[in-house]
Amino acid sequence: MLHKIKKIILDKYLDMRLKMFKNADDSLNFPEGIRQVKNILLLIPEGEEYSAFMQQFTSDLYRIFDRVQVSTFERSSFRQSDGNWFGFPKESYLNNFREANFDLVLDLNQPQDRLSAYICALSGASLRMTRTSGAYDHIYNMQIRSNKGLVEDQLTNVLNYLKSFIKDS
Repeated sequence: MLHKIKKIILDKYLDMRLKMFKNADDSLNFPEGIRQVKNILLLIPEGEEYSAFMQQFTSDLYRIFDRVQVSTFERSSFRQSDGNWFGFPKESYLNNFREANFDLVLDLNQPQDRLSAYICALSGASLRMTRTSGAYDHIYNMQIRSNKGLVEDQLTNVLNYLKSFIKDS
């Protein structure tokens, strides 16, 4: 029972914090921003971290971007010690994402995940992309909506968009 109450409080708190997040008013030149990417945070859906298509997607990012570093976050990697009593990410945990200086966050969760959206919002990355629409659309400044078809096809679509931004130079 206590676990359910803590989860409700955590969810409400995260939703409140996410509603307060504001995108910068500056307009972004996505092709130029994508061409400058050197550090990517990939938010992987729970249970997909070891799937062949997710491993292939990550490998393809290295082929698309010149000298890029890709870091991953899976919800299952969030340990109890990374959060406070309610399960809210500790400031020191969030600082790890900020200090990594990510240029691009790719949130591959479908549907949008509250914890991943929160990490994306507070990561400091200027480019924040998602592949689905949802309650946290205001967190992201680009959506590649491909809700139909196999996950593999959707990820291929994301890669094709990234390639097209780079080739437009």
